Amino acid sequence: MSSINTMRKAKLTITISSDLSSEIDEIAKGKGTSRSQLMEEILRVWLSVSKKKAIEKDIKAYYLSLTEEQKKENEEWTEIAAESAKRTWND
Repeated sequence: MSSINTMRKAKLTITISSDLSSEIDEIAKGKGTSRSQLMEEILRVWLSVSKKKAIEKDIKAYYLSLTEEQKKENEEWTEIAAESAKRTWND
């Protein structure tokens, strides 16, 4: 797998408000990086956060979909795992 620095780049053209553009330029200058590099970093962080939120949403939906019987079984398994962990850590 290629590293981020050697990956093929795609050139994009976007239109944003001038105040946002100015802020991006100030941040890039302060970090000593290019506008493109800063935007790539910002987009990577945004994508990571978006993916995490989607996973959290799916997990929440899963737990909300459980029947009472399934919730009880989950609680029992949690207790078993907690006891097992205590024994392991105390050994």
